Amino acid sequence: MNASAEQTVRLRDGQEIGVRPIRPDDKPLIVDGFNRLSERSRRRRFLTPASELTPEDLAYLTEVDHNRHEAIVGIDPFEGRAVGVARYVRVPGNRECAEVAVAVVDEWQHRGVATALMNALSQRARETGIKRFTALVSPENTVVLDALQGAGAQRTAADADEIEFTVEVPAEGLGERMREALRAAGAGQLRLAGRVARRLGVWRRDEDDDAEPDAAG
Repeated sequence: MNASAEQTVRLRDGQEIGVRPIRPDDKPLIVDGFNRLSERSRRRRFLTPASELTPEDLAYLTEVDHNRHEAIVGIDPFEGRAVGVARYVRVPGNRECAEVAVAVVDEWQHRGVATALMNALSQRARETGIKRFTALVSPENTVVLDALQGAGAQRTAADADEIEFTVEVPAEGLGERMREALRAAGAGQLRLAGRVARRLGVWRRDEDDDAEPDAAG
């Protein structure tokens, strides 16, 4: 999938969704999707009980360069509403590694949306030279911890609040064990990558990263 491609994907239950790279004019879709997340899902995805997205948040989440920062959105073709978003952000100074996150609105969880979005995101990652994904997980989420470890993910860092895992981007598609991990992510158990979530402090740090020579597109 290139930065302008759009495709139709059939989910496990037979429902089809549109899958495409996010655009700057998707801000209303992101606001609508955020408003449809339960408080529990917001806490687990955004690492904060935020009740709204600021203009800076929305700019960060939608005005991506499709190289250093990529985001894939799933669209309900009947209602035209966002059903989920998967994104990666390159780790500064390491072109082959990116933090990854997926968020699916509550009524679309457990249907394969996360897997569909991560398939498309993994394709984009391979096209842009990313070889490894990292993700942050709550130590309390034993289901996801077990699923990620079963998928071959390696623990690379940990503290009292979160554990960082690293997994190789699959060469083609997603294996069954990785699909299990991503289904757990779609259920609201995988925590949104900190660099995407931590608002203005992160915004400014990523602006500084743009000065690096690998900031193309």
